[in-house]
Amino acid sequence: MDLEAEEPPPQAARRTDLHPHLIHCSYHKCLTVYFGRVLKAVFNRCLPWSRGYQHYNSHLDDFYDGFQENRISSINNRALDLGRLGRFRISRFIRDPRDLIVSGYFYHKRGAEPWTRVESPTAELWYFANGCVPEDLRGGGASFAGYLQSLPEEEGLLAEMEFRTFHLESMARWPAEHPDIVTFRYEDVVADGAAVFRELFDFYGLGPLERRLGHGFARRYSLAGRKKDPHIRNPASGQWRKHFTPRVRQAFDEKYAGLIRQLGYAAD
Repeated sequence: MDLEAEEPPPQAARRTDLHPHLIHCSYHKCLTVYFGRVLKAVFNRCLPWSRGYQHYNSHLDDFYDGFQENRISSINNRALDLGRLGRFRISRFIRDPRDLIVSGYFYHKRGAEPWTRVESPTAELWYFANGCVPEDLRGGGASFAGYLQSLPEEEGLLAEMEFRTFHLESMARWPAEHPDIVTFRYEDVVADGAAVFRELFDFYGLGPLERRLGHGFARRYSLAGRKKDPHIRNPASGQWRKHFTPRVRQAFDEKYAGLIRQLGYAAD
C-alpha cells in the first residue's frame, strides 16, 4: 500500500507550474518495485511535505488527472501524450523486450500477484496493467496463472508475448531522442543502481537534500542487497537465449524485430 503524502500548503500548489513535472515511465518487470521503494522512502516518508510520489500502474486516465499534484509521478506500460504534460522531465527504464517476456512468464505462472489468479480475466480487469488477454484465455474460466501452468513452456511464452502486446507497442511510440527525456537500460541499473539514480536525480534537478536521500536509499534497496527478495527471480540479461525456441523466436521477430533495432539491443 502506498503511503499517503500530506496535503501541500497553498503556496506549494501555486509553485507547480513554475517547474517541470517530474515523471518516470517503465514496464512491468523492469525495476518498478526498486524505483518505487526509493521514491516512496524519499518523498513519502522523509519529505512528505514535498507533495510526494505517486505510482499509477497503467491507469492512464488517473495519471493525466493527477500527475500535476505530485512531486514525482510514475506510470508503467504506456507511451504518454507529451502535449498533455506541460513542461516536463521524463525518465525511462527500458529492458530487452525478449527478457521482459521471459521474466513475466515465470512471474505470472507462479501467480505472484492476486490479479494473475482471478478467473476469466477481461480487458477491463487488466486495464490497470495495460495487459492484453490472450485469445485462448478469453471466456475459458481459467486464471492467467492457471492458464500458463497448463501450457508447455513454449506455448506459455507465446501467451506471455500476447499479454505484452500493448506494452511492446507502447515502447515503439516513444521518440528516439528528446532533450527532456532520459532513458536508462535495465542492465545499467542492475549493475550500479546508485550511480543511475544519481544521474537521474541530477536530470530531474532535485535539491541537495533530495539527492542525498535518494542516493542513500538507492544504495540500500539496490538489487545487490535483495538477492532473497521473492519479487526477483533472476535479474540476469539475455535469458531469452535460453528459453526462446525457434518457434518463439520466429513469432517475436515477425512482430518486433524492428523494436529490437529501435531500442539498440543485439538481434542475437
